[in-house]
Parts: sequence; structure tokens; C-alpha cells
Amino acid sequence: MAKPEHGDGDWDFHLRSLSANARDSTAASDPASDSYILQSIRKIYEICKEARSEDLVARSYPHINKLFHRSIAALPQSHTSNGILLLTILQFFLDFGEMVLHDTDPSLRTFFRSCLSRQVSLQAYVSTMSLFFCVFFHAN
Repeated sequence: MAKPEHGDGDWDFHLRSLSANARDSTAASDPASDSYILQSIRKIYEICKEARSEDLVARSYPHINKLFHRSIAALPQSHTSNGILLLTILQFFLDFGEMVLHDTDPSLRTFFRSCLSRQVSLQAYVSTMSLFFCVFFHAN
């Protein structure tokens, strides 16, 4: 297994955190309510981007994918904003989807149908959305 050169164990810590949250039934009710999930996904994304390792992406993907589906399922009863968490996950899917054979179209479609209409009024979400689309369209 290829590991990034991080002596502080960031990779292992964040992967274990995602794994535990993906299995945890209490986190299933609203994954966005735990800010550490977002931080872990962001850190895993950075490490995967730096290491350029298919192995790291492949090990992270199942946990991130499960959290994406749990976040979508939690939207109707959610008291927190899932939008930024979902955008972070979508960025992971867009950047690394080919490595794990993930078709991003259904994920994007689900996001737009389920989340976008509910979150437009939140200023932080709107600015994050703008940045996401600037990066997405600039890359394509």
C-alpha cells in the first residue's frame, strides 16, 4: 500500500475517521452535523491530490461514496447545511472518478435535484458553489 509522506499519520487518522463515520448509524441521521467529516474529506482529498496514488483514492472512495448517499438521504430531516459537504464530495468524485470508475453524472443530478433548491439562500453555500463551478468549468 502506498502511503503519502506525512509523518503525523494524517492519512490513517482521516481514513479511520471516515470509515467509522460511514459505519456509524448515529452519523447516518445527518453526516453534515459533524464538522470533522468535512475536515477529513478535505484532508483525504488533499493527500490524494498530492500523492497521485490510485491506491489511496480507491481506499477512500467507498467511505466517501457512502457518506454522500447518507447526506442525500438526510436532507429532508437535516437541520444543518449539507451543501458544502456534498460539494466537497462531488469535487472528489470529479477529480478522481476515473480512477475508481465512478460516473459523476448521477451524483451531480442527485445533488442538483435534492440539495440545490434548499441551499441557495445561504451565503457561505452560494460562495462555495461559485468557486466550485469556476474551478469545474475552468478545468473542462
